[in-house]
Amino acid sequence: MCARYLILGGAGDMGNAVVKDLYSSNVDEVMIADINKDAADKLASELRSAGSSSTKISVIKLDINDEKALIDAAKDSDIVINTVGPFYKYEKIVIGALMKVERDYVDINDDYDATLEILKLSDAIRGSGSRVLIGMGWTPGITNVCARAGYEYLDETDEINIAWIGSATDARGLAVILHTFHAVTGNVPMYLDGELTYVPALQSKMTVEFPEPIGKVDVYYTGHPEPITIPRFLKGVRNVTIRGGLVPDWQNTLLRQLAIIGLTEDKEVDVHGVKISAREFLAHFVHQTYEQFRSGGVEASGFWVEVEGKRNGVLTIVRYSGADRMYKLTGWSASIGAQYLVKNRGNISPGLYAPEGVIEPTWFINELKRRGIRVRREVITVED
Repeated sequence: MCARYLILGGAGDMGNAVVKDLYSSNVDEVMIADINKDAADKLASELRSAGSSSTKISVIKLDINDEKALIDAAKDSDIVINTVGPFYKYEKIVIGALMKVERDYVDINDDYDATLEILKLSDAIRGSGSRVLIGMGWTPGITNVCARAGYEYLDETDEINIAWIGSATDARGLAVILHTFHAVTGNVPMYLDGELTYVPALQSKMTVEFPEPIGKVDVYYTGHPEPITIPRFLKGVRNVTIRGGLVPDWQNTLLRQLAIIGLTEDKEVDVHGVKISAREFLAHFVHQTYEQFRSGGVEASGFWVEVEGKRNGVLTIVRYSGADRMYKLTGWSASIGAQYLVKNRGNISPGLYAPEGVIEPTWFINELKRRGIRVRREVITVED
């Protein structure tokens, strides 16, 4: 089956990685859609010059705020991959437009409130005939698939704890900064004792050991979609938590102080008659002075998933972890997820999915391994 992949934000940090992985996978056609056409043209030219793939490459200048242009571009594709963040700002806009054209869809949505909004559209999405897979990146994405792998290994699963670690040295995108500020602001969702509960961000410190080059670091409650989607697809789980952090650790201290004084909030401040979001101002400031924040970091991001329950009546803990560049963990996962939807379209009913609800774990983890990303697995049994 021939398939045309439309990548929104295809010239950006994460979209670039999606495009390159699709190209190296020899899919039929990749359409790079980006508001920065010069960057998209440059990427397309680089790929064509490489000459190592049979994939057809084309470029579209596209502002996703232009609904008509977005719909027209989607009509020419078979599946849309959205990498344009922050998703609390753009997710509903994009999915709302695509529901009108019955196209399959994958994104790397990592914002919990955007996820809650899209879940309200579940029935409409199913009725539209589209297969919509949200959160198919690093975290959520890899973390969700690992959670399902552990869930399927155990006979009963009670608790799933997830952690991520990022570094300013590993990413430059403005959307990543905006998302981080959003994830540490106010109260964020965790699934505790069978209920979605909101708790203060940047609390409940836990020390987690990630693979090298990251090592042992502290992580804290952060706002992500996993506690929202995992209980919907992995039935019977009583607790799902997610914690995150930055390296080096001084950035966590700084982030906490900025959150306390309200600079990470999406509220307007008036500067000599000019109104601007405090979060937008701070994010642009950090983005334009990025080198100061890269000092002491590592060029890697990490994930860690702990699944606890019983196997053969014995308390068992299954842990998964990995570390690599953020663009690989995120962009390559989105590409793999989209290719999975295309190849299995006839066996997947229209509807709204998170990764744990549709992606087969062994296949996915093997695809990561084939690309050089290793998912480490550890099983611990606790006898009575």
